[in-house]
Amino acid sequence: MTVPYVHVLVIDDDEKRGRHLTEPFALWGWDTTHVGGDVEAALARLRQGPYDLVLLDLRAAESDHYAFLRRRPHDPAAAAIPVVITAHAGASLARLERCIEWGAADYIIHPDHHILFRARLQNVLQRKLMQEQANTALEAFNEIEKIADDLRLVILPIGAALSAESEYDPLVARIVAEAQRICNADAGALCLAQDDGLLHFDYLRIESLDFTYRHAPDTPELIPPIPLSDPATGLPNNSSLPVFVALSGEPVNLTEATNGQFDLLLREQRFGGRPFHPRTRLAVPLRSGQIVGTLLLADSRHPLTGEIVEFDAYHQQVAESLASQAAVVLNNRLLNERQAQLLRFKRELEIGREIQLSFLPARLPDPPGWELVAHFNPALEVAGDFYDAFRLPHGYLVLVIADVVGKGVTAALFMAIIRSLFRALFQMNYYETEPRPPAPGVGRTTPFPFVDRQALVNAVRLTNAYLIANHGDTYAFATLFAGVLDPESGNLFYVNAGHNPPLVFAAGDAGGRALRGELSPTGPAIGLLANATYQLGETTLLPGDLLFAFTDGVIESRRPSGEEFSQERLEALLAATGGPALAALAAVEAAVHAHMAGAEAFDDVTMLALRRIPDKV
Repeated sequence: MTVPYVHVLVIDDDEKRGRHLTEPFALWGWDTTHVGGDVEAALARLRQGPYDLVLLDLRAAESDHYAFLRRRPHDPAAAAIPVVITAHAGASLARLERCIEWGAADYIIHPDHHILFRARLQNVLQRKLMQEQANTALEAFNEIEKIADDLRLVILPIGAALSAESEYDPLVARIVAEAQRICNADAGALCLAQDDGLLHFDYLRIESLDFTYRHAPDTPELIPPIPLSDPATGLPNNSSLPVFVALSGEPVNLTEATNGQFDLLLREQRFGGRPFHPRTRLAVPLRSGQIVGTLLLADSRHPLTGEIVEFDAYHQQVAESLASQAAVVLNNRLLNERQAQLLRFKRELEIGREIQLSFLPARLPDPPGWELVAHFNPALEVAGDFYDAFRLPHGYLVLVIADVVGKGVTAALFMAIIRSLFRALFQMNYYETEPRPPAPGVGRTTPFPFVDRQALVNAVRLTNAYLIANHGDTYAFATLFAGVLDPESGNLFYVNAGHNPPLVFAAGDAGGRALRGELSPTGPAIGLLANATYQLGETTLLPGDLLFAFTDGVIESRRPSGEEFSQERLEALLAATGGPALAALAAVEAAVHAHMAGAEAFDDVTMLALRRIPDKV
């Protein structure tokens, strides 16, 4: 895959030599900037970027004991940009070796063969792109791991502790105290709606004033209750922050600058003779059964400096989760709340599994002369893997297999989005471009190869754009392989968006198979890079050929000792297994199951096998 729109910084004291070196760049659509060998000037120009590549003359690299190469790793703007050393013919390898030791990515002797020159630079750029993709994936993994740890170590234990409280007053105090502790909030309050049409403050704690308020039945209330509706109009009292949140079910995160429509709650109140003026506020709803209310937090403090800061997105997630649990506990104090939640969650997953299975083809197409089989086994109740296969109006066959990052509910939701969006974006090209089906006996509809190719590339590209634009902050991405097959000729053109390369086997001697090739990636995973470029690949499946597509859950299946199944074992197994596609699929499924030896599934396992039936002799 080529890398377009490359911006190159050329560092060379001899500008004429540098311009001669980069003469072909304009034909490639690459942009170049020339700068002399002065280290400060070169680094300053690099900071003005963005640049994708630096071409550094060997003599400039050696200047001042490799000053540019030595200082580059310590400059954030330059550290991630690969440097390629350019040298005149006859330059010693020892000099070039020193530059590599100081961090250069590669070297090039002044080339006259532009195709080879471009291929060498593209290789460096590809390594840079792969490193960026790996870093993005690692950041996403770390974020997911952090959320999972917080759920396991913080949220669920708090839910269990709340469920253990049997008395009402300690329960309310525990809810507010836990929310304050996790969110570093100076103040916390719990407000509940009553049958009188008012929202009452049941509990308030202000740490900085060492003040605690508990409402007792049949006693005057320190904080006046707030009407749920405007007495004059009967409309919801949306000027009150806790009422708006309780009735709408929407969380609100405010600072002094973004207070908007809401009144200055607690500003006119004195607590223990002292005023309290909150600067930041977070309000999340409590809604479960008969419970309608609001959990209020004010003035989150930085854990190191004590400075009042805005409640962040994680604080809001924690508060919403805690408020949700608290509402259930308050509504079902005599029941085991945690058991009820687990039962409901289990049912949700069962429903989710049923819904997800409905996204998979109920019956795979079976064009004459071909065998198509699939296998799908989620690691949890629901999965992020999916496969799809459907006919086009002119008889071509579309094949899809994909793997969304992660497992479980989140991955399953994005699986549904990607599967539905890709199919819709692809099939919309055929409502107007395809003529009506022919009359019986006339033959199949004339294919439209240009439409097919453009439809496939556009469907992948637009799905990627949707994920970036609408879900970029969730770090959700997926690898995807999608191909369009002409059953008559065996021609297959495809887009591989960062997916494990499907394997193509030819029928071999003695009933086995011979690996004929791999359908390598033609672009990055979808959901990772805005404006990503996707190219079309093409191959032809001959009689007896087997196309085997799979997700990484196959080759990464593990023994209890941690040993992975591996790509090598998969290729050897398929090479030794001849005959129908179903036999190949069954052999891999059995081998993976035996390899795991009862260990818990590490990842979802999905396979798709397509075989062209050999011609009868």
